[in-house]
Amino acid sequence: MEKVETKISRDLMEAVKARASEEGRDSEDVVEDALERYLMESSGSIVEVLERMSRGRKERGVEELSEEEAMRLAVEEQHAWRRERREQREREESRRSKP
Repeated sequence: MEKVETKISRDLMEAVKARASEEGRDSEDVVEDALERYLMESSGSIVEVLERMSRGRKERGVEELSEEEAMRLAVEEQHAWRRERREQREREESRRSKP
């Protein structure tokens, strides 16, 4: 693996660290996975992307989710995203209201 130095926003880094903590992984692994997914999604057909994701999941020993589990996870993520957006707007409004 090659060491790379870059700058990212504080909020994004906090999200990376939170995800890493939730999954019991290193932040570096979360960033690498995110970059791989981004690059895969931007090239090839959806079938190719899904096949690569499936292979990666199998290589890491991650079981496929049932329809019920997938829906539950999707709803949880949607709620978390809305909560984060609401908190971000509240922080921005708070900053604007301070003299």
